[in-house]
Amino acid sequence: MNISESLKIAVKCIKANWMRSLLTMLGIIIGISSVIMIIGAGTGVRDYIVGLIEDMGSNAVLVSVDATTAQDSDYITLDDVENIKNKVDGVERCSPMLMGFGRATIDKSATEATAMLIGVNSDVQFALTNTCEYGRFFTDEEYNANAPVAVIGTNSADMAFGYQDVTNEYITVSSSGKSMKIKICGVANIDALANSLGGGSNMGEIFTQGTDKVIVALFMPCTTLTQITGADAQLSSVFVIAEEGYDYDALGNATVNYLKSAHGNYSNSMYTAQNMATYVEIVDIIMSVLTAFIACVGAISLIVGGIGVMNIMLVSVTERTREIGIRKSLGAKTKVITMQFLTESIILCLIGGIIGVTIGVAGAYAACSLINIAPNITWWLILVALLFSSGVGLFFGIYPARKAAQMSPIDALRSE
Repeated sequence: MNISESLKIAVKCIKANWMRSLLTMLGIIIGISSVIMIIGAGTGVRDYIVGLIEDMGSNAVLVSVDATTAQDSDYITLDDVENIKNKVDGVERCSPMLMGFGRATIDKSATEATAMLIGVNSDVQFALTNTCEYGRFFTDEEYNANAPVAVIGTNSADMAFGYQDVTNEYITVSSSGKSMKIKICGVANIDALANSLGGGSNMGEIFTQGTDKVIVALFMPCTTLTQITGADAQLSSVFVIAEEGYDYDALGNATVNYLKSAHGNYSNSMYTAQNMATYVEIVDIIMSVLTAFIACVGAISLIVGGIGVMNIMLVSVTERTREIGIRKSLGAKTKVITMQFLTESIILCLIGGIIGVTIGVAGAYAACSLINIAPNITWWLILVALLFSSGVGLFFGIYPARKAAQMSPIDALRSE
């Protein structure tokens, strides 16, 4: 008997007992679908979180002041930013990070919005993963001239204007009784960074007491922001970018030591340096381990399903004892009988694996759609799942197949 003949007989037997076969597949279906869903959705969440951190500047060190204990003299100044850039070894670029909130009016449509204002200089663009998608970043000359220009986030542009390429459009920003007409010079993916600095979108809701549905993130010259808000440039954090090949941890420590010396505050906790690349590695490891652990727990049902397959195959062997006896008496070899029952077991698990993969992929997309994240499902994941389900059929089908093949023809023919 060749392989095609074994396949035909196996499919025929499965169809003859389709309800029993379907119930047998349930363990395989549940196991495969849960593993596919968990790995696909978990990897998608991991990629999303890592992407957010990278957008926030994975090649930079964020040096912050402990605002809970800091005095006015402890905060970082714009002079500190220049001194860090010029005097601290290994520093290539340094940008202030000054946070503010205000009211925004979209001049083109008169739409009202909450404005998350982040005062920076042109160096911050080198801490972002991507440059401006449209337009350009403001220049050092515009920064020094307190120019009324800003870079808007891509999501913010979409929410406020209804489209993303809003270069050369205008927004009127008001804060502390002052207002300024701001020209949009560029559109970049800065919304994640703005939300993290502002405490997320909930911060905007608190600021406006829930009156605005539209929140726009604007990166503007720090000098321009101080004119709008009327506040001093007391910085709670700065982005420091190292020279190529320079160690980021050493750079952070050097910057912290400079600030302690410059402000005469040698408290161990007043200034802290956070290497953003380290966060990417930590999140990647945590999410990968967590996803793998949960997937292994889900895979336990595959073992249960495999035991179910073995049980049904043993029942099938008992039911077909006379058939086995007749075939062996007509000269069927042991390996032929073994191959027949192994084929049936593998096909049973493979069909369950295909159904499980389909349900798992659909489930991953459905779960991720609830949080607007794309799942990460690759062809190798589907291939491994199908091979694993076939392996389950092979492993748990060996014993029933061998039991059938080793039957005595005389005993088999005598059975009722």
